[in-house]
Amino acid sequence: MQKKVHKLKDFYPDEYQLIAIASHQSDYRLSWALNQQFNWYLTQSDDLVVKPPKDGKNQHFSRFSYSDPQNNSYHLIANKSQDGFCIPSMSNIDFLLKINGGFTKEDLHPVIEKIRKIDFVITAFLLENLREKDQKKLIF
Repeated sequence: MQKKVHKLKDFYPDEYQLIAIASHQSDYRLSWALNQQFNWYLTQSDDLVVKPPKDGKNQHFSRFSYSDPQNNSYHLIANKSQDGFCIPSMSNIDFLLKINGGFTKEDLHPVIEKIRKIDFVITAFLLENLREKDQKKLIF
């Protein structure tokens, strides 16, 4: 008897927005600055582990996380590690800020402006039209 297999395509369990941040400072220094700017409490959590399809060696990217009382969650993820880039097409970006919750793109414009005001942030912008294989890496 032949099994019938159903695959879900374009299924992402939660909606999120992604802000790209360029900064030459360390991850803990940027998380501290974001905590000061937004009254968050980003703390270091387990690394984001990505297994590349070709060579099988896991890549580890540092991650800082915070959940607010309204059940929104914020994750600061390093885009660079010793093993490569989380999103290779964005090699000029140092960090990704993943925001889960009911935020629209318009809601995030003031957030992006505040991030840009941090002294050591070079730039910050909303990351749109990310490739599907890169989006899958950020589902956790």
